[in-house]
Amino acid sequence: MEETIYSVSQAVKLLETQSHVLRYWEEELELPIKRNEMGHRYYTRWDIQVFLSIKELKKRGYSLKEIGELTPFFYPNQVPDKKGPVVKKKKTEDTEHKLYKDRIPTEFMEIISRLVTQRLKEQNSEEARYKRLDQRIRDCQQSRREVAASAEKKQNRRRLLHGTERKRR
Repeated sequence: MEETIYSVSQAVKLLETQSHVLRYWEEELELPIKRNEMGHRYYTRWDIQVFLSIKELKKRGYSLKEIGELTPFFYPNQVPDKKGPVVKKKKTEDTEHKLYKDRIPTEFMEIISRLVTQRLKEQNSEEARYKRLDQRIRDCQQSRREVAASAEKKQNRRRLLHGTERKRR
């Protein structure tokens, strides 16, 4: 199954923020945002969730430095390497689970969970609303076309009837 990816403009709409903010957070927090073959950023669903978490933590008064300390929890299999790109960490599953259980506050995880769930519901409800609206517009346009076609047929019949009566006189 393919992973859903979002362009910068799509991410900006989802997150209700500006693109320069995303770039700033990426740079300051050393987030491992992927790029396509042309070098353009693209975001996965996980990246969107991370940005939502960062946004919520900023609202709650956390500084970027404090949030930066949580980056390993956002991307647990990757750590920034001072010399260059992001490097994969190798840990056993039990070690990872123990690390998260001991170090991630449950309040933090609850906030993230609620945030992501709420945002996905909003997005899905908005999409559904727009789909229904589009369908109503299409239905209305189709009805108008049918009424216009019916009126034109009626008018053509009248012309034919009136045209033959005039010829007879």
